Amino acid sequence: MIRIEGNHPTLQLKDKVQEICTHFLAQHGFNYFQYLRCNKDGSCSLLTNETGLFESFSQMPAIPLIYSSYTEEHEKLHSYWFLWDEELPAFPVNFAREKFNLHHGLTLVRRAKDYYDMIAVALPEQRRNITSFYLTKHKIIEQFINRFDKTQHDLIQHINKNPLVLPTPNRDENYRKMCLSHGRIEILGRHGAFYITARELTCLRLLLQGATSKEIAQVLHLSHRTVETYFNRIKLRSGVVSRAGLADLISICP
Repeated sequence: MIRIEGNHPTLQLKDKVQEICTHFLAQHGFNYFQYLRCNKDGSCSLLTNETGLFESFSQMPAIPLIYSSYTEEHEKLHSYWFLWDEELPAFPVNFAREKFNLHHGLTLVRRAKDYYDMIAVALPEQRRNITSFYLTKHKIIEQFINRFDKTQHDLIQHINKNPLVLPTPNRDENYRKMCLSHGRIEILGRHGAFYITARELTCLRLLLQGATSKEIAQVLHLSHRTVETYFNRIKLRSGVVSRAGLADLISICP
């Protein structure tokens, strides 16, 4: 069992997250949003509008609080999606559905060198053809996540400064594999093979969200010159010449 203090930011910010997500959730029929960061040491931080599921798992002895999907196919991917029903063990999926009315969860995994994010939504009811449903919502969900990253940076920073330290039995079983421990990803682009470091990848993700170099530097606590150096290195390796082309590299990445 893990004790989560009542004043922990995850619990205190539940209503704030609900307020931020209300329009998005209602407009598209969701009832759950989760912004979870897992660190390479096994600790985690969480923003969600429904803390009951996380709190319930924390009261169960010797089981993970966090569940992810990871196979050899994911090894070279910097990001990927998975459906809870298809990829996770039956217990957490059934528990979420029966106790908290969370159906057909969909998670976006984003991997970095020292952490990985698992950002998820779920529905309040059972649906047929759920794959087709999410195909029509995929871009909308992605846009909301990008907007959340950009507009709620202070909230994300606050929660990440207060991680929950989890005993080994309660950690995500895949946490040792999920980070980009080698620090780079190999890419076969239009101009041949090249690589992007995990730090450069983080900058590219922020660029894709519409952030300027100065904003990226501020978010990552880097100098503006360092961010520009990263982008120039990527250009040299990839053959890309424009800022728009840099953002497009995210879609080329495996």
